[in-house]
Amino acid sequence: MEAPTTEPLPLESVRVLEIGGGIPAAYATHWLAGFGATVVRVEPEVEHLTPDEAVYLLPGKHRVRASQHELLALARAADIIVEDGPPGALAARGIDPAHLRTENPALVIVSITPYGQDGPYATFPATNITAFAMGGIMSLTGMHQREPLVTGGSQALYLGGLDAAGAAITAYYAALVHGEGDWIDISLQECMAGMLELYGPRGAAEGEVTLRAGNHVRAIWALYPCADGFAGVCALERQVPALFALLDDPELDHPRFRDPIERANWDDELQAKLYAWFAEHTKAELLELGARHRVPIGAVVTPLELLDNPTLHERRFFDTIPTPTGTARVPGRPFLGLPWRPGTLAEPVPASQILPLWSDRP
Repeated sequence: MEAPTTEPLPLESVRVLEIGGGIPAAYATHWLAGFGATVVRVEPEVEHLTPDEAVYLLPGKHRVRASQHELLALARAADIIVEDGPPGALAARGIDPAHLRTENPALVIVSITPYGQDGPYATFPATNITAFAMGGIMSLTGMHQREPLVTGGSQALYLGGLDAAGAAITAYYAALVHGEGDWIDISLQECMAGMLELYGPRGAAEGEVTLRAGNHVRAIWALYPCADGFAGVCALERQVPALFALLDDPELDHPRFRDPIERANWDDELQAKLYAWFAEHTKAELLELGARHRVPIGAVVTPLELLDNPTLHERRFFDTIPTPTGTARVPGRPFLGLPWRPGTLAEPVPASQILPLWSDRP
């Protein structure tokens, strides 16, 4: 386990209250806790996280059971509140965001919901897959001849939490400068829509439907089977000559492949060449070739391969978390350069044990 850092953490002394119990709020405050904030998580009546999710998302937090009176006291003492209940959930628990911010204008509140606090879909129930679909990402995943697919895990929920963390930090620093916080409305649908890059805006602007491309946007931007799994290439036009040099195929010198406009008409033929070339190499060989020849080649790695990745070890990316049944390695610091604090997984305690630590709020 990495020794605790002795450097000042960027969010030291910042008080964060997590309410709701879902992945979005827990993921947002995971980042804040890692960068030094004191995070108090109010335990939900029914736990929404799986045991594996809890091992990843809850270390480094004070977990409390709180009455309504204690919850309000914690909210009044917080610098940042992150919640992922349905619209109106805070007010229903006696914590009206507008009233709290009247009492403490510098307070930052971040609310994460499937479709925002108001609007035509605000009261609709949702899951990760519905947020994924309604945000438009499902229009890009899967082969166009088949039904659309959802990616593995809970991407919409985690993306909402990631966006919420960035919004919370930005608003908090703005409050330090201007003395004015904010109540930020995070919609999972909008978070997913922001991932569409050119495909969604282009379709909206031009009135065209973009067909799902599956594993192949085009031959030079695609995923292929290789000798021991899958790997892919995402070559920009300036990288195509280096990619063709790797393939060492004289036919690729023909204008039908060298000209980017003409190449589109021969994409199936080029794709067949890349299928054959990738099949001859292992993932490790492909990664080495790509790095050496400056061709953007990547590999689809398994979780076990990821845990042994030398680059991630060099970056000290993983935290080691003690659990009742042993230890777990989980993603930790997102990047080097800022101190990071790995947490431990605590048991829930009564809020009365935590409130005195926050009682010095003027």
